[in-house]
Amino acid sequence: LRVAAKQSDPLAVHENIAYEWMAQGGKRSRPFITLAVYDALKGAPGTRSADGLALPDGVRRTALAIEAFHKASLVHDDIEDDDTFRYGRETLHRQYGVPTAINIGDYLLGLGYRLVGRERKELGGDCTADILNRMADAHLKLSEGQGAELLWRDAKDKTLTALDALKIYALKTAPAFEAALYAGVRLAGPADDYEKKIADFSKNLGVAFQILNDLKDWEGDGDNKLVAGQDVLAARPTLLLALALEASAATDRAELLALLCERREASEAGRIVERVRQLFTRTQVFAKAEKLIEKYRARAEAVADEIDPAELRELLYYLVDNVLDRQPPPEPGATTLIQLALV
Repeated sequence: LRVAAKQSDPLAVHENIAYEWMAQGGKRSRPFITLAVYDALKGAPGTRSADGLALPDGVRRTALAIEAFHKASLVHDDIEDDDTFRYGRETLHRQYGVPTAINIGDYLLGLGYRLVGRERKELGGDCTADILNRMADAHLKLSEGQGAELLWRDAKDKTLTALDALKIYALKTAPAFEAALYAGVRLAGPADDYEKKIADFSKNLGVAFQILNDLKDWEGDGDNKLVAGQDVLAARPTLLLALALEASAATDRAELLALLCERREASEAGRIVERVRQLFTRTQVFAKAEKLIEKYRARAEAVADEIDPAELRELLYYLVDNVLDRQPPPEPGATTLIQLALV
């Protein structure tokens, strides 16, 4: 694409970058949720069809919109965190520069809204408006959570409680799950009876998912070319850090904060990460985080227990197991998300 940018229509190249990013890795959990929820509430016509997913184009495009929003948020998050790799490749801002990456993220946001908005004849005006409104709410909450994280990272006062971290997680992670679930329900019919349960389920699943990501950060990630302890090196306000600060003696707490704020050379990263690991282990934060994952998992499953019909209830159980799976996701094929025209 870099070569093509010099030889082809710049507008076409820009779209190609965006669509290529859409086809990159990940579990596709969010668009899957939308499609699967719709299918469950409609009596599973898609999964029972011999020809594959027998779903209306409007439903499929809404699921694509959910993925476009998610991929846009990753582009912007990678810029804000100055991450180097995503899906085993350089992040977009490392490949093309920050201005182009910002614009690609903005393009994907616009694409998501257009995918839903253009289906209003099929979906109906009220359904379209409800879904777009829920997507907008998710964006606002995500921005609030990311904003809280950025402000903390720039603040001199590094006070952080477990409750603070959990609030950030609920804002940053849960809304995307909630929007995906809501879209599937609303596409299938009225959503009023499900709204509270969707919100509760999404909050508990999202928080558990983010805590699991905290733990995975200490395992490293070969697919993304990460080494363990990246959250520490980036001075992110994680739950693990909050638990350690709350449980540490004054001297250890002071050392931990000093390590977070320390100006470091690349050669010092290993020493800092290993020392923080020792402090985390001393305060048993890894074991505490594991217990919290199980706590929020149980809460999500308890919400699912109250859901009807049975097809949707079983799907929610499956989502808990899938989203909180410890195994790396399979790499999707390049055509997974581009079989349906985007415009």
